[in-house]
Amino acid sequence: MLGTGMGQELRTYRIKGIVQGVGFRPFVYRLAEKYGLGGWVLNDSDGVIAEVQGTGSLLDQFAHEVRHKAPALALVNEVVLVDQVAVTAGKYDSFRILESERKQDRETLISPDTNVCEDCLRELFDPSDRRHGYPFINCTNCGPRFSIVRDIPYDRQYTTMSAFPMCEECSSEYEDVRDRRFHAQPNACWACGPQVKLFDKQRRAIPDGEPIGRAAELLKQGAIIAVKGLGGYHLVADPLNESAVEELRKRKKRDGKPFALMAETAEQARLFAEVSEEEERLLSSKERPIVLLRRRESDPFHPEVAPNNRFYGVMLAYTPLHHLLLRDRFSALIATSANLSDEPIVYKDEDAFEKLSGIADYFLVHNRDIHIRVDDSIVRYDREAPGGGQTAIIRRARGFAPLPVDFHHRLPSALGLGAELKNTVCLSKHNRFFVSQHIGDLKNHNVYQSYVRMIGHFRKLLQIDPEVIACDAHPDFYSTQFAESQRDLPIVRVQHHHAHLAACMCENGLEEPVIGVIFDGTGYGSDGKIWGGEFLVGDYLGFERKAHLDYFALPGGDKAVKEPYRIAIGLLAELYGDDIKGLHLPLVKELDPFELSVLSRMATRQVNSPLTSSMGRLFDAVSALIGIRRTILYEGQAAIELEQIIDESAANSQRFRYRLIRDNDGIGIDFRPLFGELVALLESESINPGN
Repeated sequence: MLGTGMGQELRTYRIKGIVQGVGFRPFVYRLAEKYGLGGWVLNDSDGVIAEVQGTGSLLDQFAHEVRHKAPALALVNEVVLVDQVAVTAGKYDSFRILESERKQDRETLISPDTNVCEDCLRELFDPSDRRHGYPFINCTNCGPRFSIVRDIPYDRQYTTMSAFPMCEECSSEYEDVRDRRFHAQPNACWACGPQVKLFDKQRRAIPDGEPIGRAAELLKQGAIIAVKGLGGYHLVADPLNESAVEELRKRKKRDGKPFALMAETAEQARLFAEVSEEEERLLSSKERPIVLLRRRESDPFHPEVAPNNRFYGVMLAYTPLHHLLLRDRFSALIATSANLSDEPIVYKDEDAFEKLSGIADYFLVHNRDIHIRVDDSIVRYDREAPGGGQTAIIRRARGFAPLPVDFHHRLPSALGLGAELKNTVCLSKHNRFFVSQHIGDLKNHNVYQSYVRMIGHFRKLLQIDPEVIACDAHPDFYSTQFAESQRDLPIVRVQHHHAHLAACMCENGLEEPVIGVIFDGTGYGSDGKIWGGEFLVGDYLGFERKAHLDYFALPGGDKAVKEPYRIAIGLLAELYGDDIKGLHLPLVKELDPFELSVLSRMATRQVNSPLTSSMGRLFDAVSALIGIRRTILYEGQAAIELEQIIDESAANSQRFRYRLIRDNDGIGIDFRPLFGELVALLESESINPGN
């Protein structure tokens, strides 16, 4: 058929989406061969472009399969016919894959990092394969992507793999269009690729021909090892080793916050956690997130892995190195993000030895650079949610970033700077929002530096020059100050909870005004007070505050967030005045009388006691009142541990009272009657949080 020209057309297709680094050009090549088409395909900064010659019906089938039968890691958003002409003489007698082109204006999407595929995993443990045991085995269907990309198009010279020239065998695979490693940019082997070494904390190499096996032996002996992974380092320890778990918690200064666990398979995860069918799907998905799973009552691990918590955060191995470390050795390992308190995850080798030598005994390091840090994602499956269950993304990072969220309107390019805690940034282009991976809490200087670098990296990769900056309305946030430093761009200040409402609308594809119920920790309100228990009516452009949790005091301001007992004392002082001293409550009896008096006066006279409507702070107060958590060691701890003692089977348990009151902001929800009933139950010993 090729070259005959009879009844043929020449069409040019533009394909957009995640179509680079996922085996897309070989896929197009094989399709063209299947239908006997001539022409070419190449990568450029907009995605993939193909010029194809053949009969109209065959070209229609070709375009349909490009759209609907793409490789597993591809995400085809558009297949656009940009040119179409009838030809009387055949222009092409074959189909070719051409070299990539670079353009200034970029539209292509970058693939997230992905877990090792089944084909590579099979080769990894096949003694006859030349990559047997090679911890960086990958192909076009798996491996690092986003964390190693310096620029686009996604070609080897624009990744951190440019430091590793391919050997003859790897080059042959890379150039063979029929090989699944055709243009697999991280392609490598024992002869030419990255290598793993084991070091002690003084950076002395441990002389061993099998560093991963030696690391496993040390873990069994109780060592803590910093392991360099895909987007950063993990601190790894054996959860069965009591001294290792306690020492890790002590050295990391992480009192109370659960450690994540890594297992190799869902079957192994079932040894210590309950795994439903849907949760197994999440565990085994290509994103490989941490999934919050209910602990088994008789699980074998040390209690300090996840103290005061009914759940484990569990992920499955997602790199070849992880599989090699776990296989036939451990049912699971602690694999917690390697960082100092409140700092971002360590991803550079120099920083690892400098910052982690006081925590880790050994370092399992490889020499493939990580260009941008990417922490693990966290998800939770709510079995009781309406409609038979629902998945919530708690932390969006590895496996998800930098995939965009599509919007239903074309908008000016913008930079969204996020808030102070659990920050992410967002860049928009046309109708797409590109949300970064989790960055962290901006109050820490190193996190802020990472934040600034992430903004620059995203702008470069996506070639987005924002026309406007959106920031939180809080004047003291570091993100707000960053916005103000960008003097050439107009700034839109967004009320914190209006942003939550608009985000939920976008996520669910809503256009009309909605009622938004936002229960939060802290948000700067339009009246200058601290909001957090709001009922808003609004859309993308504005809102009205129709109701809210009634204001209450935070004695000591920010200090009350870290010491929730202050909030509880403030509420008790409002309710009982001087009679607070006569309450038969452990919280009151065990507190120094002078401090009790000072906190009571601060709250009732509103001295250094800003007012809040925050539901999160109310949870904290209840947690302190009933003896769960009077002070916290990490953000949200009081509410998290309060949740853990709730009897979920008590569907018909006692309901507590509240009052609706009218104020200048609409309807106030006065919860103080509820607090009073809790006090009465505590004094009658009807509540025993220990059971």
